[in-house]
Amino acid sequence: MWKIKVNADKCQAVYFTKRRKVPDPPKLYRRAISWSKDTKYLGVTLDSRLTYDKHITNVFKQTRSTKARLYPLLGRNSKLSLQNKLLLYKTILRPKMTYASPVWGAAAHSHIQKLEATQNIIERQIINAPWFIRNRYILKDLRLRPVISHIKNLANKFFHSVDNHTNQAIKDIPTYDPSNPRKKKRPRTLLLAGD
Repeated sequence: MWKIKVNADKCQAVYFTKRRKVPDPPKLYRRAISWSKDTKYLGVTLDSRLTYDKHITNVFKQTRSTKARLYPLLGRNSKLSLQNKLLLYKTILRPKMTYASPVWGAAAHSHIQKLEATQNIIERQIINAPWFIRNRYILKDLRLRPVISHIKNLANKFFHSVDNHTNQAIKDIPTYDPSNPRKKKRPRTLLLAGD
């Protein structure tokens, strides 16, 4: 057994519910751990209502910040070829936007639109597009897909690998029917949504 004592001051407790009333806070070493509205786990910010609003806002800000740092390489005065600019987008910016997306991909459309808008700004910057060219034509010319389509593709691969995994612990995780109507979207409902 490990001789590690958990620090109660650094612990967080999140009660995942839509209800307003929450139970008494849990205790650790006779000290109450106050309820938190959100917590970060493996790079994903989980809020108490599982809307992923805060996580997507953080991803949006981080992607915009990284885009600003890459401006000398992606901007209009850059000497990089179009293929290299796209490679930078696909290897640095898009993975930052879609990290753990099978978990939060079924978030509200308004949240996903923040990432779509970021992709549109980046693609316009890459080709130095004038204002009157529509985003869908730029996507088509660059052979890129909308962010939601990319997220669905990642989710499809992820859930396929989970379903066909050889690890018994993963096989024992109960499955659910994503087509079963619920008030709260669950991750696999992303696979049902149309493009």
